[in-house]
Amino acid sequence: MAIALRSRLHELVGSSACRTTAQLESLGIRRTDRQVAVGVRLPLAADPARRLLAESLVDMLLRLDPLVGEVVIDMPGGHEFEWVAELARRVPFEQTDVKALPEFCVGVGDFDGAALLVDGAGWLAGIRSTVEAKDDGNPVGPLAAAALGAAEIFKWAFSEVHTEPSTAPELREWSGVFSLSSYAFDLANPPMGPVNLDATLVGLGGVGAGVLRVIAALGSRVTGTLALVDADMLTVHNLNRVSYSSTQAAEAGASKVEEATRFLHMRSPNLTVTGFRETYGEFKLRTPLRKDRRYDVVVAGLDNDEARWEIQRDIPRILIDGATGRDMNTRVERVEFGRYGCLGCSRQMTRILEEDARDCDAPLDSRAPSLSFLSSFPGILAAGELIKEAQGAFQLRGSFDHVFRYGPNPDLRGTPERRVDCTVGCSRSAKISQYHSKYPTERLG
Repeated sequence: MAIALRSRLHELVGSSACRTTAQLESLGIRRTDRQVAVGVRLPLAADPARRLLAESLVDMLLRLDPLVGEVVIDMPGGHEFEWVAELARRVPFEQTDVKALPEFCVGVGDFDGAALLVDGAGWLAGIRSTVEAKDDGNPVGPLAAAALGAAEIFKWAFSEVHTEPSTAPELREWSGVFSLSSYAFDLANPPMGPVNLDATLVGLGGVGAGVLRVIAALGSRVTGTLALVDADMLTVHNLNRVSYSSTQAAEAGASKVEEATRFLHMRSPNLTVTGFRETYGEFKLRTPLRKDRRYDVVVAGLDNDEARWEIQRDIPRILIDGATGRDMNTRVERVEFGRYGCLGCSRQMTRILEEDARDCDAPLDSRAPSLSFLSSFPGILAAGELIKEAQGAFQLRGSFDHVFRYGPNPDLRGTPERRVDCTVGCSRSAKISQYHSKYPTERLG
């Protein structure tokens, strides 16, 4: 059984306000009305991991405004389409019968003549390769595979629609099985145990949405507490990357915090979620003295280095940062304060426009791509680091960078050195003493 979903996102946002179209034009690529149709096929005996992958891939493809105009879903059994009704709340589309074969077909976990194979389970994500791993309920591999698969489809669609060789960026196909536990090709796939959080998520834009999708996919397996901090409001222009939002909330201009809190309450009933509709600067003043601000794990999903540095200055026990850049690049960075360079060392000074400083989801560079898979990926990896913290092992030491124009590369993993001009001053004895006083059980190496 197959159905077709015709995206209405471009129609809702409008060409004149579409960030992706504007970015392509700034690169010298001419506007076109050409759109492509993509098929997603799931095998009959698909496990929950592959179903999550397929559903997330469809979600990301429908948000590829304006390249993908239609997604054809082929899933055995009518009951498999129950999730489409829920998806319709978050992505505007029209459901129709299949009238023509899609131009490009993706097989989830099973090639069967498809143009692209995507697979994922546990900590593993495979492109053009199957993943030999047991589905243990870990959503990181399947969600990361969906993002990597959407990127491969984007490369094909971009080359299909924009044929100007002089202006098109270099986009290379990628294949392999990558571990999001070790950030290598070693097939490392440790089992996932209980996930108990004591965390704060600052920033609920595209990166924060990736974090929320992982936590939501954990369902009742995640416990503990999560604080959400963001002062921004939703708009329809967020819908191509803020995947937790309903279309209705975006059209109404609801707050990101309220919508994200509702999203998690519906999916992770054992997790205590508290929302704070305010900037981090306002949130931190709930605890007036910096020495009293004890945050176990903070995840930053901000495109604002000043805010990153301010979070780092408050010295959480662990700070996890997710970010995107202009060259279709992403980064996840985990800081253990005092052991190596912090965000004040690794993040370069960037000029922040006054109008962008008010919006945590606004890019520092107006030509930075605004794509669902691009912004979600570092959030998915950041959530993976949250899971690792709960397991007490396998944590990232430093940063991992990924450039979507190519493919995952373990050589882009590194530990930042301490800089004498660090904005935070992480090498100063006073800062180290503050860390010791906050977390006396921690021992710096």
